[in-house]
Amino acid sequence: MTESKTTEFVEMPSEVLEQLEKRVSQTEFDDASEYVTHLIEEVLYEIEQSGDESKIDTDTDTESVDEKQVQERLKSLGYLNE
Repeated sequence: MTESKTTEFVEMPSEVLEQLEKRVSQTEFDDASEYVTHLIEEVLYEIEQSGDESKIDTDTDTESVDEKQVQERLKSLGYLNE
């Protein structure tokens, strides 16, 4: 008896799909859908194993980096004292 799985669809740019389809021939997967599912499962597994949920929300990292860059730039221009 085979396991029945429900599926959903995700949109992606055509260029990305074309790249995936080129790579799928170099793998053991039958089609791009199987390959994408495997890649996403691997990434999610790695995130779960690392216990680093911040990898999911990258906006917080970007904001802190931008703020530091702005402060450094303002200091270099003489607007902020060290």
